[in-house]
Amino acid sequence: MNKKFLHILIIGVALFQLTGCEDFLDKEVDLNFTEDQVFSNPRYAPAFLYNTYNTLLPGYDRYDGAMLAAGCDEAENSYSGSLIQLLNTNGVSSSMNPDDVWDHFYAGIRKTNIFLEKLNTTIAETNSISEEERPHFRAEALFLRALFHFELLKRYQNIPYADEVLTIESAETVLQLSFNEVVERIITDCDTAFVYLPEETGEADKGRAIKASAIALKSRLLIYAASPLNNSEKDLSKWQRAADVALEFLEMKGPVVSLESNYGTVFANPYSREVVLATQALNTNSFENSNYPLSYGGSGLTNPSQNLVDAFDTKYGTPITQESRYDPNNPYDNRDERFYVNILHNNAQFKGRRVETFVGGKDGLLSAPTATKTGYYINKFIDPAVDIDKGTTTRKPWILFRFAEAYLNYAEAMNEVYGPVDEVYETVYDLRKRNYILTSRAKYPAGMTQGQMRTRLKKERQAEFAFEEHRFWDLRRWKDAEKVLNMPIQGMRITFNEADTTFSYQKFEVENRYFDPKFYWYPIPRKEVLKGYVTQNPGWE
Repeated sequence: MNKKFLHILIIGVALFQLTGCEDFLDKEVDLNFTEDQVFSNPRYAPAFLYNTYNTLLPGYDRYDGAMLAAGCDEAENSYSGSLIQLLNTNGVSSSMNPDDVWDHFYAGIRKTNIFLEKLNTTIAETNSISEEERPHFRAEALFLRALFHFELLKRYQNIPYADEVLTIESAETVLQLSFNEVVERIITDCDTAFVYLPEETGEADKGRAIKASAIALKSRLLIYAASPLNNSEKDLSKWQRAADVALEFLEMKGPVVSLESNYGTVFANPYSREVVLATQALNTNSFENSNYPLSYGGSGLTNPSQNLVDAFDTKYGTPITQESRYDPNNPYDNRDERFYVNILHNNAQFKGRRVETFVGGKDGLLSAPTATKTGYYINKFIDPAVDIDKGTTTRKPWILFRFAEAYLNYAEAMNEVYGPVDEVYETVYDLRKRNYILTSRAKYPAGMTQGQMRTRLKKERQAEFAFEEHRFWDLRRWKDAEKVLNMPIQGMRITFNEADTTFSYQKFEVENRYFDPKFYWYPIPRKEVLKGYVTQNPGWE
């Protein structure tokens, strides 16, 4: 292996970048300290690991105000110059990718490996972390290492797995592994971490990994590994393995981890009982600033697509295309409760008045450079209590794993192995019923084929996890992206009829999108390929 690999795994990481943050990350390290002084200090040694959590990426607006949702069929970003558009126009290259995280996550991996090494040397010798606590800290580091590798794996496919602090000599032994080889390495780290991670954390430690975090990561990993993109041989044993772990995840339900009774509560509470792992909860109003509708003082950047709006069922539990009671002249009436949590639509109540996305309205199409391009604004994650003019803020972590995923992972995997058996129906019903006043409406119709159930489960994920960075990756793992992402983004043009004070609705094409099949995997950064230790993914230069 080329020794230049060390430029990202050794030289590219500053050991003592331990800046202070809120809650359990609110630790500072004197930058004049030596390595031994850091790891022999009872305050700074734990802080090194706490700081490694900062490697986790929040998904609110990290692409110059855009969400990853605007890089797939969930949304359009109203700022035409946003880098997120590179994902929609085949503008990505090995030298320019707005979601290139290669260096970022390998830097995090190196930090975990440094900590694991010091845990057995300096930390043990000086007892800067007590012997009783060390297994817990080791488990956290292993979990983070596994999660960082997963973030690389789902983007780049075949990657080097770094499980030690590399030197010039040991770098020679680190090789690019196959997708399945990395899967097994991640599983090993998750299994080891699970043994020693705590069942729960105290309020001050919210945002740190617990046992359910390791199972959640393992479940997502195995669903990805079993999916068509990574399972061309259609090996049902991979789906069975995914089903087994998803069931293990489901069976963790209890006082610490369980579904919230109300879908909206999950996103109103910084660390609800449904949240299995989230980033640190920063006090901020940047998301509201970026995404409030224009007349409320925001920039209105994230515009949900009509494609997404149409994915939400009616309140009767049926798709709008199959429901005779759905009224296209009143398209926002009688919808699945999740629709209202996710979408700010025309005439919706927001902050004490109606949103006006109709043409000519205060928030309508073409009313300003960043006015909605689709006829919608995002509602999910928005805190209406934030007053932008007064500079008020709200605590806002980014949810990485939540318990709802256990239900849909299990239903999907079971359907692939056995077809739509009772367990599939019952599991998805248990999730859906919290969104319907009459729970009988949450039931899927009996007698569906495996293919019909697969289609419904895909739509269920689209509705349940809207804007949570699932759809972008789900379309890839299902190998649906080359169809779905080559279809136009649609919006709704709404006209106000003054004569009778009604609205009329007309769908329109907002933007054509393009997806090249080579983009099922990101290009490995060109500078790394030139170093000779990795092979570029097919189709990229």
